[in-house]
Amino acid sequence: MIDPTMDVLYSALNGLMTQQQVTANNVANLSTPGFTASEVNFEDALRAAITNGTTPPANPAVITPSTAPANQDGNNVDLNTETLNLSNTELRYQAISGAMTARFQELGTAIQG
Repeated sequence: MIDPTMDVLYSALNGLMTQQQVTANNVANLSTPGFTASEVNFEDALRAAITNGTTPPANPAVITPSTAPANQDGNNVDLNTETLNLSNTELRYQAISGAMTARFQELGTAIQG
């Protein structure tokens, strides 16, 4: 894209989508013995792109194993943490979607004159 704002918003939405998928996978494996939850970070890549004035990657998500302590069965998924992650992801997705809609409206206004 030629619009840096849209590049960042698109990248953020993709990062949030990955966050939601990883969280859903963690919840799905809540009772799987030995399962290690995953965590997602995409904010660092976005921050670096904005700071450096570069185009962020289409999907900046970096997935890493969680370092949370494991239960007796070796599983380290915490339902409270995952529920909070889902809520946080939903709120951020709504905010970014709203920013993207506003940006499209600005562009539409500029085109119409």
